[in-house]
Amino acid sequence: MNKKLLCTLIALICLALVSTGCWDRIEVEQLAIVRSIAIDYLPGRKAPYLVTLAISLPSDIAGGEGGGGGEPTQLFSGVGATINLALEQANFNLSRRLFLSHAELFIVSEELGRHGLTHVLDFIVRHPQVRLNAFLLVTPGMAQKCLTAPERLEAGVTEEIIGMIHQAQTSPESDPQQAFKFLRQMASPGQDPYISILMLSDPLTTVIPELKDELKPGGQEESSGGGSGESGGSGGGGGGEEQEQVLTLVGQAAFQDDKLVGLMNGVETRGFLWFMGRTERAVITVSDPEDPDGIVSTHVARVETTIKPQIKNGQVSFTVQVEEEGDIRSVSSQTNLATTEMIPKINSAKAAVIKHEMEKALRKMQELKTDLVGFGAILNRKDPDMFRQLQENWSEEFSKLTVDIVVISEIRRTGQQSGPVQQHR
Repeated sequence: MNKKLLCTLIALICLALVSTGCWDRIEVEQLAIVRSIAIDYLPGRKAPYLVTLAISLPSDIAGGEGGGGGEPTQLFSGVGATINLALEQANFNLSRRLFLSHAELFIVSEELGRHGLTHVLDFIVRHPQVRLNAFLLVTPGMAQKCLTAPERLEAGVTEEIIGMIHQAQTSPESDPQQAFKFLRQMASPGQDPYISILMLSDPLTTVIPELKDELKPGGQEESSGGGSGESGGSGGGGGGEEQEQVLTLVGQAAFQDDKLVGLMNGVETRGFLWFMGRTERAVITVSDPEDPDGIVSTHVARVETTIKPQIKNGQVSFTVQVEEEGDIRSVSSQTNLATTEMIPKINSAKAAVIKHEMEKALRKMQELKTDLVGFGAILNRKDPDMFRQLQENWSEEFSKLTVDIVVISEIRRTGQQSGPVQQHR
């Protein structure tokens, strides 16, 4: 009995020694919480990596008045031969320890993308604080500049971009990728990875100069309180002339392995997303079958895409069938479209538009030799032996691949107005 008691006592003492709590803990008041990270590549330098951190202000963390009209984040930058060295240099300007677990965004420049993302991805995977579900974005020009853009609806630019990402997930012109998805695509034979494009674009007041004069009387004074300068009426979210550009999330950046090879615009991206069956909520416009000047706007409610490989005489081709259902949302003519004669004509016109967008996206991907859809992965699942024969030169094989596209479009609803809006004569 005494022996058992002694053993129990020794076990309790050992347990107490290894249960001393968080020996390396650090209080939140001592942390510099990073919300987003922009990484630029400066070629020709010994320290080519420029890292810019958007760090939450202490008042914002404490629930003070850091949000609302002011900037909730402050930017800090550093350069280095590696990303870690750049972070270390940025830390020289901080009074707190960097904390990366809350970083939701990694924005990389086009220059860095073309150089290769291996070092960035290695940093994301290895660093114990970085989350693999952080979003990756690529931007033409300097990535740092995206974090200096003025916010419009949210308290800070990070929240603005995160909101745009969530919105883009339900739109047909962008498909934001998290880091782990990009890594999974890289590791999948017969599939090339892609990242959404975040860019600074001119506001409508620059594209349409007449708009600026129209907005001056009422819009300028009202929106100047958002901490964005005096040009709130520009529709661009504020800032002076040098801050007029606004953030836009549209398009995809195509990669081969870790290297950026080309950019796809919004139309090409939507054509690509038809292959993936991710175009719900898209708006498709076609001409009125009986009035060439009239426009019929339709809304996509459901999409189902089927991709099947065909192997004949040692040659590989693919058949892609898209089944789409939608509604009529607006008509700019007096034609009654809710008839058994008109509905098939609209279906045919809409199917032609979808097929044209898909063919345009396919030509772009074949030009870039990037299989973003994953035709090779589909072939690998169907016939692994055939894919192994083509795998080494799949980029070349894909650039010459024959793809037959079939689109079946159906109008299910014509809206609450069955016929044209009646006009008094």
